[in-house]
Amino acid sequence: MSDAVLNVVIGLVTSVVSGGSVWVWKRVSTARILHRKQALLGLRPGVPCVIILNSHWQVPAVTEHSDVYAIIELAMLAEEAGCAFSLVAAEAPELNGDRAELSIGGLGSNRRNVEYVARHLPGVSVNQRGDFTVGGECFIHEQGRADHALVAKFTPPRHAQPVLVIMGQSAIANRAAVHLLKRDYKVLLKEIESPDRFCLMVRVDAADTYGYQAVEVATDLSAVAFQR
Repeated sequence: MSDAVLNVVIGLVTSVVSGGSVWVWKRVSTARILHRKQALLGLRPGVPCVIILNSHWQVPAVTEHSDVYAIIELAMLAEEAGCAFSLVAAEAPELNGDRAELSIGGLGSNRRNVEYVARHLPGVSVNQRGDFTVGGECFIHEQGRADHALVAKFTPPRHAQPVLVIMGQSAIANRAAVHLLKRDYKVLLKEIESPDRFCLMVRVDAADTYGYQAVEVATDLSAVAFQR
C-alpha cells in the first residue's frame, strides 16, 4: 500500500472517529457494558492499540469499501475503550510490542494474519481459495452466498498484549465479523470458555441479498484451533 493511500485512509478513519467519539461516549450507558467489550476485544483503557490495515488482494494500493467500514468500526471501539490507536499497513514489518493488535484481512490481503494463523493456530489450515479446514470440518467460500471469517484472540509468546485476528474470506466477511463482535459481545462472553483465548468461525449467508448484518457464529473452534 502506498504512503499516499495509507495517509488518505488514516485521515478518513481519524476524522470519522474524532467526529463520532462524543456520540459514542454519550451512549455508553454503564461501565459494565464498556468492560465487557474491552474483555472481548482485548482492549484496556490507557493501553495503546494498533489496527492493521489490509489491502485488496488483487490491487495492493487499494482497500475495499467493506474493509474500510470494518476498520472504522474497530477504531471507534478502540476510542470507546479509551485506547489510543494507530493504523499500520499489513505489509509493514512491525511488531505490536506493548500494544494490543486488531488485525483484519484474509489470504492475499493481510500477510500478518496468514503468519499468525500458521504460527499460533496450528489446528487451522487455509487453502489458496481461502477455504478453512479446522478439526476435520471444512468451511468453503461461496462468494456472496456463504462467506466465512475466522475470529481468534490470543497473546503470542513474549508479547504483553493480545492479538485479535479477523481473517475473512471476503471483505464483506471481515465487516460482518466486526459487526458480530459489536452486536453480540454479551452473548459471546457467556458462550466462550475464556475471553483471553478463543477461536470462532462466523458465517454471513446470502450477503449479496441481505448484506453483512446477516451474520452468525457458525461454530466455536477454540478446542481444536490451538492444538496440533
